[in-house]
Amino acid sequence: MEWLIALEASLSGADLFYRSSAGEILLRHQEFQPWLLAESAISIPDGVEAIPLAGHAPLNRRWEFREPECYERLLPELKKTPGVMTIRELSCQFLSISGLRLFAGMDFGDLKRMQLSVIPDAEEKSIAAIELGGTDGFSLRCDLENCTDEAGIIAAFDRAVKEYDPDVIEGFNICRIALPLLEKRAKKYQYAFSCGRNDTGFVSRKSRFSVAEKQISFNRYSLYGRHLIDLSHLLLFYDAVHRDFESFEFPYIRDYFNIAPENSAVEAIQSICSLLLPAYFYKCGTLPLSLQDAVLRGSGAALDSLFIAEYQRAGQSIPYPESSRNFTGALTRAGEPGVYHTVRHCDVRSLYPSILLWLNQNPVRDELGIFTGLLQKLRTFRLDAKDKARKAAGTEKQRFTALQNSFKILINSFYGYLGFAQGCFNDYTLAETVTATGRKLLSELADKLAELGGKIVEMDTDGIYFTMPEDPVADFDLQLASVLPAGIELEFDAEYPAMYCYKSKNYALLNPDDSISVSGAALKSRALESFQRRFIQAVLRAKLTDNPELLESCYLELKSAIENRTIALTELVKSEVLSDSPENYKRKQSSPGARRSAPYELALASGKKFRAGDKVEFYVTGTKAKLPVVGNSKLLSDADPGLRDENSAYYLAKLDELYKQFR
Repeated sequence: MEWLIALEASLSGADLFYRSSAGEILLRHQEFQPWLLAESAISIPDGVEAIPLAGHAPLNRRWEFREPECYERLLPELKKTPGVMTIRELSCQFLSISGLRLFAGMDFGDLKRMQLSVIPDAEEKSIAAIELGGTDGFSLRCDLENCTDEAGIIAAFDRAVKEYDPDVIEGFNICRIALPLLEKRAKKYQYAFSCGRNDTGFVSRKSRFSVAEKQISFNRYSLYGRHLIDLSHLLLFYDAVHRDFESFEFPYIRDYFNIAPENSAVEAIQSICSLLLPAYFYKCGTLPLSLQDAVLRGSGAALDSLFIAEYQRAGQSIPYPESSRNFTGALTRAGEPGVYHTVRHCDVRSLYPSILLWLNQNPVRDELGIFTGLLQKLRTFRLDAKDKARKAAGTEKQRFTALQNSFKILINSFYGYLGFAQGCFNDYTLAETVTATGRKLLSELADKLAELGGKIVEMDTDGIYFTMPEDPVADFDLQLASVLPAGIELEFDAEYPAMYCYKSKNYALLNPDDSISVSGAALKSRALESFQRRFIQAVLRAKLTDNPELLESCYLELKSAIENRTIALTELVKSEVLSDSPENYKRKQSSPGARRSAPYELALASGKKFRAGDKVEFYVTGTKAKLPVVGNSKLLSDADPGLRDENSAYYLAKLDELYKQFR
């Protein structure tokens, strides 16, 4: 048995790396011509074969470039030409046409993974050590004790990668810190890396990706025949769903994932990647994407690549995306603010995908009708994997759990794709039909719940938190579920001792194990300072356990600590990540109406080299409770431990405001 573990597509063909079941790496070369899609009216350049595509969509020619230099020469202009659609990644082009998929049929545990941690010196200008780890117990530290100098550390790292021969190299912030530092120091010693699978080194280019409506700019690195995974990117996407992180600093992330203190950095990276990476690994078995693209592409773009690939394999033309428009979304409803006891939760299992299958409707421009077919196929795969996970144990259970989670993510993306502005097969009318059907089903559930004597606490999209009637009917669950049509299932998945409803979509749950789960930016926003988050945690605990004295004692404790300046300065600090470079911010300030920003002003005034993606930690100075933060703030790194100069009045006012809100 063989698995495709990596591919490198270039203008001259594709190198395919396979791993045999015996662990041997096999290299095969396959012919490949880069291609793009065009309308029939566009003039065809020399050196291009225009293949007609069936159907009625406007992009009805696939141009295959027989002369690589022709593609390279014309691509910059063709990208800007109306009536032409290009696919940037050559690996995606190759996978789309060939039908091959990375890691298809392979278990995540069969992937050979290496973890990397580059440790800079105290001034962060040179490399003090490099630590490496591997999933089979491999461990190596390159430092001045076993290498003659910094150049020797770099060379030892290069040799170790070649000898261990990993499929994937994982690290935290490697694209922003570790690899740029490695490149810079290697250049100083005129050292050429050769740890790619063709004896070449790292290649980088400027790139960006979207997460939670933010554009993240970064240096995208590649290494021939290997996959580079930045854990910080995985964490951004994880938090976009869970909204749990208070910080993206590595010590906090270690604590969040319960990594034991004695575990090294590479052991921590390995553990966290083992949790977060499998979903993307298994997605590659379905999508025509590299592992890095599976991580960085949004769900809409990933599905679009799959649909385009299916259409190209069928020789079918591609439509343009429908112009975006607004439409009514999901049904939300909240009860009166306050504390509720013995709260149950139910949700309609995979509501929107289930509605799509129930409606049996494809997007209007999907001439082949592949949309619902693919959705049904993935749903069948997922249910099969979920069933096998339920019956399995150990590593088999982990494998099937990761597999079903990956399919779950893909399945839930189908509805979102309908409203994806860049999706060639998007369909806002069908999306509107799905949400309207969802609102109708949830309304019917709400009416039935009221008829049965239950009380809604919170309802959003596909789930309902509710309290039971005092004397429920024996078949309460069955009667509630009976309002749903066949094929759409209601799942009762949890019961909570208490729930505090602050406002719509902002609530806290007391779990059976006495822990607290919080939802909503008003209760756990990272924009809050640490002392505010601590106070809100006390508020939630006090309300959920009917212990108002806890709220009062926390308030008095924090008030005293702020007044007497005994509170740790770090609890008053605000942390902001720069989404732009300070230089760009400075240029934009010349525009009319540009607003000044404290973290950028502090970064510029510091004389230090801050970049986009860097974190700025600062606190407010002065003596008045109300004052502009710009011009009255200071970097935490510039604080004098012997001279506390924070603005106590400002922070006391913030505490009092919170106290009034929740009292």
